[in-house]
Amino acid sequence: MERRRSKRKNICMEAEIVQGDTTYTVITESISEHGINLETSSGYLLSTSTRFNPGTEFEVKLRTPSGELIKLHCKVIWSFKTAPHGLKRKVGLEIIFPPPTYVDFYKNPQHS
Repeated sequence: MERRRSKRKNICMEAEIVQGDTTYTVITESISEHGINLETSSGYLLSTSTRFNPGTEFEVKLRTPSGELIKLHCKVIWSFKTAPHGLKRKVGLEIIFPPPTYVDFYKNPQHS
């Protein structure tokens, strides 16, 4: 049986990964209080798989339905290309010290 620190919630929304001066659009599939599961179909991100090696850290920006921007410092836990043909990549991220604004959003995403 799988053990997690907090329950996952299926939330599909656009987010951005920021690495250096470059920003990439991704889609969240689910969130938890301490993590995010996302997917990307960016050709550049798919061709440079080292960007998602476990332990890699970067910033993720989420825009809540109310328009609030939440910046998260994240670390890659796992990553893999999906079938068929590896045209998408799924990535599991740990949120390092989730800020209170994110915790509030996680607890009540409809009102954030």
